[in-house]
Amino acid sequence: MVALDYFRRLGHDNHRRLSKLYAWEEKKSKTSWGAQTVDYERIAVAAVEAMTGADLHRFLVVCALASDLYCPGYNPRQSLEKDSNLARTSVRYKVDSAKIAAAVQAELSKAKNKATKQGQPADKLSTAKSSRRKQSK
Repeated sequence: MVALDYFRRLGHDNHRRLSKLYAWEEKKSKTSWGAQTVDYERIAVAAVEAMTGADLHRFLVVCALASDLYCPGYNPRQSLEKDSNLARTSVRYKVDSAKIAAAVQAELSKAKNKATKQGQPADKLSTAKSSRRKQSK
């Protein structure tokens, strides 16, 4: 009951973010005026009822921090605001947020480089040629 009440108070953008984070299936339905809409509250009710106690605790923490974790679309590299709850808590517990940000950026760049290398047709062709050479020898 508490988790769903908290979820309802978050707002539409945070509903969308949480739905993507938890990979909830977003079924669109028609409205009375003919548009398409997603009922995030109904999706959350079904998901929260299936959660265990530990999952509910994590869900409440994520809901509490969802607004602090917002990255604007115009500048996704913008750092966390100094007066946000998450930033103040990290200072209180002496967490090095710069070190965490650097580690995340390094991991994301590795994933990006790996994805671009797999998507290049030249690499695929050279791999195919080298395998043919090995077979002919």
